[in-house]
Amino acid sequence: MKKYFLPLFLILAVGASAQKVSNKLSFQSGQKLEVTTNMDMTTSSMLGESKANVINIDEYAVAAAGPTTATLQKAPKKMKLSFSLMGKDYTVDSDNKQDMEGQFGDPIKQIMKQKYEFTVDANGKITDVKSDNKKADEGAGMLGMMMPGMNGAAAVPKAGNPSVFKFLPDGREVGKGDSWTDSISTADNQSKTIYTVKDITDNEIVLDFTEDGKVKTKQETMGMSFDVASVTKSTGTITLDKATGILKQKTATTDTESNMNMGGREMNSTMKMTAVTTVKSI
Repeated sequence: MKKYFLPLFLILAVGASAQKVSNKLSFQSGQKLEVTTNMDMTTSSMLGESKANVINIDEYAVAAAGPTTATLQKAPKKMKLSFSLMGKDYTVDSDNKQDMEGQFGDPIKQIMKQKYEFTVDANGKITDVKSDNKKADEGAGMLGMMMPGMNGAAAVPKAGNPSVFKFLPDGREVGKGDSWTDSISTADNQSKTIYTVKDITDNEIVLDFTEDGKVKTKQETMGMSFDVASVTKSTGTITLDKATGILKQKTATTDTESNMNMGGREMNSTMKMTAVTTVKSI
């Protein structure tokens, strides 16, 4: 018996290691996904050091899905901030009416009104966006002055960029140990991400990644306009559902250096953030 067992074991091991996967997202019309991001941030600036925890819960509803495209509608469900600022502790919960009537309530209200619709191709790249989020941008700008990195809470996707569901490379299969690079290069957004397949199981695809980015944005809040330039470095792990290609969990640690220019007055800051994003069907 032993002389048959060893070769069979080797065949199974080789077969498992030779698994290949391709970039093929599978959405279903009417499908709803809840995306929760839990962020812990430590920021240092001229205002001193502050710590914050931010929880965002968004809902993505698949309005239409076909063999080559899918249209999704994104709407926020909940936002909760816990942070320290200049020696004081604050908590702001979008579900708490009293919090929404407080000094930090209005920017949260504006972000919670944010809704947009976007279409992705079969690989997860955005092909069209419908949105009117000026107020949400203003809300994020106000929060961004206190906690750099919060601007992403109201960021609207742009046509031609990868969606939050795109990770695998286009046009080829990849297996364990394979690596590839995704890049974005526009006037206000440059990034380079290197992905490596860490493992492929019967149910999941696990990726490691590193990312370097540079972002320039113009924010408006309380009648003021200011420019923000940020440099980021991230590392992390991504787990995808093997059957659908849809994200299950993403963990990232990011270091950010930001410069905020308000009419010639500059404020520099640094931030370290750990973010865990989980996706579930609802």
